[in-house]
Amino acid sequence: MALQELVSDGNARQYAIQRLAKLLRHPDDLAYKADDVRRKLAQEKLLIDAQLNTDVRRQFDDVQEGLELMYATGGQIGNVKTDMQQVDRLCTSAQSYLTNFDRIQKISIANRNFVRANEFYKQFNEFHQQYTHVRAMMADAKANFGQGNFNLLRLHYFLYKLEDFRNRALGFAGVNDADAEQTLSQMFGGIDELVQEFEAFLWHVAEGMYDLALRSRTNIIVQLLKVVEVEEAADRAQEREKEGAGLAHRQSVFGGSDKLSLASSALSRGPRKERRIKNYKQKLLALIHDFIDRRVSDFFKNDAKGLGEVTEVTGFVIDELAFALDAVAPAFPSDYYIFDLFIDEYHQSVVKNTDALVARDLDGGEILMLLRWVREYGAAMRKELGIPKEQLKPALLEGREDSMAQEYLDIAASKIREWIKNLMKTECETFVRREDAPSMGEDGLYVTGGSIYLFEIINQNIELVTEAQRAKLLCDLVAECNKVFQDVSKQWRDLLASEKAKQIETPETVAEGLVDYTMALANEQIRSVVQAETIRDETGDRLTRSHQERFKNELSLTMDIFMNVAEAATQTLADIVFSDLRPITSALYTPEWYQDDLLQPVIETLKDYCQDFQDHLDKYLYKRLMQDLLSRFALSYVDAVAGKVKFHKGKTTEKLNLEIHRASKFFKEHVDAGAVADTLNVVRILVSVIDSTPTMIFLEFFSVKKQYPDLPLVLVEDILTKRDDLEKQQLKTILESLRQKTKGDTGSSLAKQRTLFSKLKNYPPLGAATPKTGGGFF
Repeated sequence: MALQELVSDGNARQYAIQRLAKLLRHPDDLAYKADDVRRKLAQEKLLIDAQLNTDVRRQFDDVQEGLELMYATGGQIGNVKTDMQQVDRLCTSAQSYLTNFDRIQKISIANRNFVRANEFYKQFNEFHQQYTHVRAMMADAKANFGQGNFNLLRLHYFLYKLEDFRNRALGFAGVNDADAEQTLSQMFGGIDELVQEFEAFLWHVAEGMYDLALRSRTNIIVQLLKVVEVEEAADRAQEREKEGAGLAHRQSVFGGSDKLSLASSALSRGPRKERRIKNYKQKLLALIHDFIDRRVSDFFKNDAKGLGEVTEVTGFVIDELAFALDAVAPAFPSDYYIFDLFIDEYHQSVVKNTDALVARDLDGGEILMLLRWVREYGAAMRKELGIPKEQLKPALLEGREDSMAQEYLDIAASKIREWIKNLMKTECETFVRREDAPSMGEDGLYVTGGSIYLFEIINQNIELVTEAQRAKLLCDLVAECNKVFQDVSKQWRDLLASEKAKQIETPETVAEGLVDYTMALANEQIRSVVQAETIRDETGDRLTRSHQERFKNELSLTMDIFMNVAEAATQTLADIVFSDLRPITSALYTPEWYQDDLLQPVIETLKDYCQDFQDHLDKYLYKRLMQDLLSRFALSYVDAVAGKVKFHKGKTTEKLNLEIHRASKFFKEHVDAGAVADTLNVVRILVSVIDSTPTMIFLEFFSVKKQYPDLPLVLVEDILTKRDDLEKQQLKTILESLRQKTKGDTGSSLAKQRTLFSKLKNYPPLGAATPKTGGGFF
């Protein structure tokens, strides 16, 4: 057997090689140590084999013993079954010896029910006396509240019994008699009032928790918590009873019990009116929250007096928590984690009141005092009470120290916003009026000059902050600038959309030169991107690592914002170009298209525009724009299928092939030849679908589908429907076959396989709303 077959784990093989390498380190070891190593390993193998044999034998013994126990258990189960059957037969035969067994059973149940009903009657007669007694105890407790001379547990015990008896009485009476239930409800109406009075007294006691602790009456706090514990246990029991109500109902219906047994159950443990869930613990915790918040707020208002004495808050909170730890917390059960709750509640209230102070307009002295106090607060809590900083969440001011310490950040941001607002007002007015041709840079590109003024003030502030060695503040400044740039970006994009709409819909009402000014705006955005990149690379390298990444990320965002406007400008240029071509693209596949050469005016129009783009548009944007124009050109042929057109086999494909060739020749002058071929391939697919024979359409479709998974089936159906060479029955068979084969395609399954077909207007991808069909790309 080969070594590889013996080793079941690759790690064992590797371990063996490593061990041999350690034992045989030198070439001479093969001559002098090999025999010793072989003998040593052989001995180890013998020991391992012996141990494995022993373990295997022990396992077999255990398995044998287990099997024997299983066999023995089977026999014992059979014996038990036999005995149970014998018991059942004896019980059945014993009933025949008692001729009046059913009657004896009913008499026994009736007697038991009578005894319990008598007990219930006695309790009912004593109810008024007990109610009066509890009412007197309640009045006495309220009268002695100031001295603390009352017993909450005793009062709650008797009240709980009254409430429980009321629930049992109403539940029993409500089984068969609605009138009795109404009468009893009126009789027991005072209990609800008494319970509400007790609860109000209980929470009044809870609010005086600190006063009780000061007077060393923590026993009353313990009594309060015991009451809460009893009520919580009763709530849980009620929830369990409610959850088990369905099971109990099924047992009563299908368990075969008669009316007497049901009556017995009613007297012993129910039916019982559903108990109100009281949630005492939840209410107690809410009361503690309000109580602490009120104490802290009063201190801020009356003692700290705003920011004037805010440093006194630290001593107040520490004294309060120390008192709670020593005098109040020992009375609570451990599962309350009450001291952690006190810490959290005091801190949350301090945070809330501090935020209210900071919301006001602060002068420099108040800001410094606030910052110093925030620093001392956390240190004092850790020193005096051992409370770590991590437990005090959220942090005071929540990281706003730097923004407050560097107040001029807001001033700088305000000035930048105001300055850029004025700049944008001038720039937008010039863009809309277009009274003169845009300025031209040294490289022949149209520019507006706005980026120079824009970055002049930005660079001034960045230099000031950099010299002050405030890296975080520098990042914050750029972030504020990005907010302004986002607004500017939206303003430019909205203006482009508005002017484009006017140019397309009512060109006679707008000033000339929109294309030139749009190119100037796009070029200016690229200049802004270059300046932002320079700041990112030069200034970012001077920062510490902890802030370098954020700074560069913020500047990268700045570049993206400007690039978004540049892309919106190039999109506007493409929209304008194709708005001029709309009359031609809407005529594709119509009789006019078959008769005339409509491509030549398209190419001539594109030549005029592309020459201006090449001369006055940034090279990067020019390449992006030409690729966009190429894509739109190709898609216009596909989207035109949705119009009222007809395809003639041979004639249509011949003309399409000729126009593909001519268009390809034109676009190769501006775009990479490979990109041109790939993009125009979507039009060649139309040719293949139009030209395919009926027997080859299925194969042709799925051949294309492999390359373009998002090819819409509805597009192919539209093409086939508009072919003049397919008979109706033949067309129906082909379409049903295609639909059946593509039945499993969904928008989600194609989401990661988008191609140019996903950009179609009249044939959107799966999952998108289908627009109204119409000729042309626009």
